[in-house]
Amino acid sequence: MLIKGLEELRSGKPIMVFDDEKREGETDLMVASQFVTPEYIRQMRQDGGGLICVTIRQKEAERISLPYMDDFLSRHGGISGLFTNTDLGYDVSSAFSFSVNLRKNYTGISDIERAATINGIAEYLSELGNLNGSAQRIFAERFRSPGHVFLLIARSGYFSQRRGHTELGTFLVEKAGLIPSIAMVEMLSNTGRSMTKEEAIEYATVHSLTFIEGRTIIDEWSHDKGNGYGGL
Repeated sequence: MLIKGLEELRSGKPIMVFDDEKREGETDLMVASQFVTPEYIRQMRQDGGGLICVTIRQKEAERISLPYMDDFLSRHGGISGLFTNTDLGYDVSSAFSFSVNLRKNYTGISDIERAATINGIAEYLSELGNLNGSAQRIFAERFRSPGHVFLLIARSGYFSQRRGHTELGTFLVEKAGLIPSIAMVEMLSNTGRSMTKEEAIEYATVHSLTFIEGRTIIDEWSHDKGNGYGGL
């Protein structure tokens, strides 16, 4: 399923990724950021229903001094420091950074404008290697915060530090040879809870989507000489 999932990502199609029963126990619908369309955003909000986010790697975030929200809040006194995710039940850290809109957007919430923001992140990352000392300025010129798309930062070393959907999805697009950014949304159920694994598999079957388990991705990473413990 992993090879098929990589092929689907390269072709611009969504995939579904389940993290682990011992973690969130959730499935995310994902599509490479460079291929996001308003139609995919509509599918994410109507069929997924969770929070639509977009990922970047930690090394790119550090280059433009983009912090994890936990780190940002902990550096400020008073009420800010009390908001940090020190009591997460499924992980020791959060991947969340700031929320953004593309500056040329109006409100930023429509399917068209959220797709434009996500495409803009992918475009920016594709240019980042040539921006040199202007990287931070250009990021600030293109995006504003707060916005309607949340940025998630994939930890360097991937699964040696964290095993969330942020790392799972970002690893996959990088391994697929795409711009290292993926858009994702949690799949929610009509029961008022997240989709069970069985519900998510049924959705994948009905919509002809590849369903991949997190353990399969992590196993590939651990044996991959280019993207394993000694890489990235």
